[in-house]
Amino acid sequence: MATIKRLNINKFTTESDDDAFIKELKQLWLSWSHPSASGNITVDINKGRNDPTQMTAFVTASNDEEMKAVDEFAVNTVIPMRAKYKHDNIEVDAELLVSIHK
Repeated sequence: MATIKRLNINKFTTESDDDAFIKELKQLWLSWSHPSASGNITVDINKGRNDPTQMTAFVTASNDEEMKAVDEFAVNTVIPMRAKYKHDNIEVDAELLVSIHK
C-alpha cells in the first residue's frame, strides 16, 4: 500500500496573518478525529525560514481512505477558516517513492 503525501503552501500578505493561521490550524488538527484516521495521519506545519509570510503543511496518510477523510476535513473546516485571511495557495499530491534518511 502506498504512502500518500500532500504539500500545501500558503503565502499570506502579512506575518501576523501567517502566525494566526498557523495557530488556528494547529488547534484544528489537534481537535480533529475520524474513524479512518486511526493514528496513521501525520501533519507537519512549518513557517518559512526565509519568508515569514509563508507556511507549509505536509500531510502524510497511509492509504486513500485516510486521505479522503483529510480531504473532507479540509473542505469542511480548514478551507473556510483559511478563507478569512488573504492568501495564495498551492497544493501538491504525491505518492512516496523513496524516503532517504542521512
